[in-house]
Amino acid sequence: MTKGSVQISNAQYHADPAINASKLKTINAHGARAYWNCFINPDRPEKKPTPAMLLGTLTHAAVLEPELFEKEFTVVSSRNTKKGKEEAKEAEEKGLTAVTQSDWDLALRMRKSVTSDKEASSLLTNGVAEKSWWQDDEKTGLTMKARTDWFTGDTIVDLKTSRSGASPKEFAKAVANFSYHLQAQHYLNVCGVKRFIFLVVQSEFPFDTALYELDEDAMREGQRLCREGLDRIAECTLMDHWPHHSEEEGIQTLSLPRWAFPPTPTKK
Repeated sequence: MTKGSVQISNAQYHADPAINASKLKTINAHGARAYWNCFINPDRPEKKPTPAMLLGTLTHAAVLEPELFEKEFTVVSSRNTKKGKEEAKEAEEKGLTAVTQSDWDLALRMRKSVTSDKEASSLLTNGVAEKSWWQDDEKTGLTMKARTDWFTGDTIVDLKTSRSGASPKEFAKAVANFSYHLQAQHYLNVCGVKRFIFLVVQSEFPFDTALYELDEDAMREGQRLCREGLDRIAECTLMDHWPHHSEEEGIQTLSLPRWAFPPTPTKK
């Protein structure tokens, strides 16, 4: 794929083998063999969207591409009953994505929350949704890619849904747990811009919204993780060897995480 940006379908983007943030997260968190199994193994199972992923896609369309929301999704009675499965199959044959009424309504509630937030809606006034980007990593030569939810010309806006809420405390946990700092820095590296904003909307009542930028420490750690992942992928690709944990570390000694121990008594 040519370096730069282009408007293509989601399916075309995902079919391209370049390195995205998910691949970097996988090799950093789970190791080389897990990476090979997930992205290279010819016998890997087809990845099917989970209900949570489907709701996320639906919400992105409702908030960022409302014209596609009405055209590409349709409501079925259920995805679990015989009747619902037949309805879903008929919808898919027509090129539509079948969703439940509850998910449809939930996506609309989240859209209403975003549009009622003046700062958030202002960010989404001018820009382009779902733009795909490619860039080569100077050190390794690996081709990287990213797909921005919303791009204003100098700022990336990334929409996140959160069941636990949109408060700073809750979203900071999500950033750490899901390596959103790696994602943010990877996108900046690929797109060549300097500003990345998270638009967070709570996926259940009261549907709170918030906007966040990560501080320098978080982005510095994100850059370290990006570099670590790219270097590891390049090394394994060059050697054509994707080792198991035991090949690299042998038998390892583990302890419990710190939170599993009782608190240390304070001295009086």
